[in-house]
Amino acid sequence: MNRTRLASLAFFVFALISARAQNSADMPILKVEGETLAGHHIVLPVAASGKVAVLIFGFTKASKVPTAAWAKKISTGFASQPAFALYQLPVLEDVPRLVRGMVISGIRKGVPEETRDHFVPILNGEAELKKLVGYKEQDDAYLVVLNREGKIVGQMHGAVTDAAYAPLKTQLESLLNSVK
Repeated sequence: MNRTRLASLAFFVFALISARAQNSADMPILKVEGETLAGHHIVLPVAASGKVAVLIFGFTKASKVPTAAWAKKISTGFASQPAFALYQLPVLEDVPRLVRGMVISGIRKGVPEETRDHFVPILNGEAELKKLVGYKEQDDAYLVVLNREGKIVGQMHGAVTDAAYAPLKTQLESLLNSVK
């Protein structure tokens, strides 16, 4: 399949998911709560209120690779915009309580200080989050797009590719350019 057709297919799938999220009355309500790696308590989507936000969830240690790649790609394009927020949310509920502190400490060491306030280890609610993101592949990155009102307007999962990023970029630009 050539790149143009693949990009078109990715755009169509993302647009379909976005339309479903915007029009679905039974769309799950997002509420994520935790402590950032900078030590601040946070509740999403409240913390992102008034901003367009992307939440990147990872459910396994191996998901660190695609979640970090997505964060880097999205940050490159949008981090400088004041009306945009990016949150990385590793879900650690399955990590035994005895070692969670060590795991979080290890994560903190690998996260630049300037992004720690937007990096939130999630310690509970994993089953609900998996349902929310349409969990399928354990090592994938799961992205949730929120509009300025904190409503889910798009979702996707998988590895970062140009074909997967293009429709996300278009959607974020559209959301950021829309009047609140």
